[in-house]
Amino acid sequence: MRYEFGEHALDVGRRELRRRGERIAVEPQVFDLIVYLVENRERVVSRDDLISGVWGGRIVSDSAVTTRINAARRALGDSGAAQKVIRTLSRKGVRFIAEVQEDATSDRPASLPRPAGAASPHPLPKPSILVLPFRNISGDPSQDYLTDAITSDLTVDLSCMPDVAVISAATALTYRGSSLDIRQIGRELGVRYLVVGSIGRSGDRVRTNVQLLDAATGEQLWGDRFENEFIALGDLENAITGRIAASLNVHVVRAEGRRAESAPQPDALDLRLRATSLRFSSVTPENTSATRTLLQRSVALDARSAEAWARLAEIIVSDYLINWNNTGAQELREAEQAVQKALLIDPNHALAHVVHGLIARARGEHHSALEAFSRAIELDRNLAFAHAHKGNQLILVGRPAEAPPFVEQAIRLSPQDASIGIFHWIIGRARFFLGQYDEAIVWLRKSIETRPNLWFNRLYLVSACALADMPEEAARALAEFNRRFHEPVYTLAVVLEHERATPNDNPIVMAAREKFHEGLLRAGMAER
Repeated sequence: MRYEFGEHALDVGRRELRRRGERIAVEPQVFDLIVYLVENRERVVSRDDLISGVWGGRIVSDSAVTTRINAARRALGDSGAAQKVIRTLSRKGVRFIAEVQEDATSDRPASLPRPAGAASPHPLPKPSILVLPFRNISGDPSQDYLTDAITSDLTVDLSCMPDVAVISAATALTYRGSSLDIRQIGRELGVRYLVVGSIGRSGDRVRTNVQLLDAATGEQLWGDRFENEFIALGDLENAITGRIAASLNVHVVRAEGRRAESAPQPDALDLRLRATSLRFSSVTPENTSATRTLLQRSVALDARSAEAWARLAEIIVSDYLINWNNTGAQELREAEQAVQKALLIDPNHALAHVVHGLIARARGEHHSALEAFSRAIELDRNLAFAHAHKGNQLILVGRPAEAPPFVEQAIRLSPQDASIGIFHWIIGRARFFLGQYDEAIVWLRKSIETRPNLWFNRLYLVSACALADMPEEAARALAEFNRRFHEPVYTLAVVLEHERATPNDNPIVMAAREKFHEGLLRAGMAER
């Protein structure tokens, strides 16, 4: 039996879920859950029904059921907030509500799994990754459920990565306890990258180790080690897999960017990967200009990529907001056209919604921008960029006290992000808007350490020092600013002109900007 709904096709016989023809990696139990909900879509399915139909009546915790429902939603491009496909009815259960078309003639026998040791006849046609089963290092076999949950949920989260094929958790679990060499596994499956990790619980702490390996050489490309407090299982899984998925996205793209650089005749994907890798490496006017050129070449070769159009629009609007590369109103219109193309190709592209929000911010449409960032988070909860910009937007709608938690989540998700300096600056500005100048100074100094090439974090530091009655520190910060930014010479009039890139008539924002200007004048900046 084959079911079609929206952009998805669910082939029960082949045990495949596809979106616009592309196969989506789904953990077997999550696949069974989706099938059960589709086949029982005419009624509300209770928790007991799910346990009986999907788990065979075994004892299952509420958090395990919730985790699998959330994974099913993510696989179908849905979320707990949107509930466009799977709807929760309070104290009743859940129901599959998308309109479904059945095709009983397409039943084909399921593909038999390839036994371990069988070689893959051809490598996959695009970058590919396999999450091997995480090891339980706690010494307690009863904790195996946690490693299984992390393995399957991380696989689902990685399936949101553009341009990367993710091997299913069902395949990964066939390698549990395997003594095969990493390179042999890579050859068998034709994958480029392997994720290996371990999890151990000791009391109320859970320690996670994870590595990204080159499957051909076994070389470690990235590694991380961190601890979490053991909280509700679903929240713990989200915290662990979210951080890993966000980091892997960056490091896989960087590795692919290095591969693409050696391509003698780069195609659209090569150019897109090189551009994204460059974007993730360092944020400078030179890099954004080069990235823009690569993306323009990419869309010229293939205009069907929502990712390329969204990336192109993001680079342009970011340059506009920072005042880099002579990016003005005409370029902003080009960014708007690019993101519209991205959303026409893929209405659920999370980055495209972030860019839509940035453009709305530039237009002074701040509440629309806030809605766009919220929508992006619904679509991809691991997109640190979206969390940070939602925090920034809360400041711009006059709610600065609500901003820091969103930015702190961005930092947790991507602690080594190339935009970490922007994340620090947003928290600093939130504290500034709240009149907490001493706290603002701490965050603004952190921002300058990693992003010394921005005018606004430095000038907010100047103003915060002046308003905190630190005249010598304010004078030194202004002198350092003038040494770095001397063409044109910054006056208050120049600052006002830059602020017009994000027009705002909110009384709280206007009052905070006036305090910002007051601090600059106190520190010695000329009006004109």
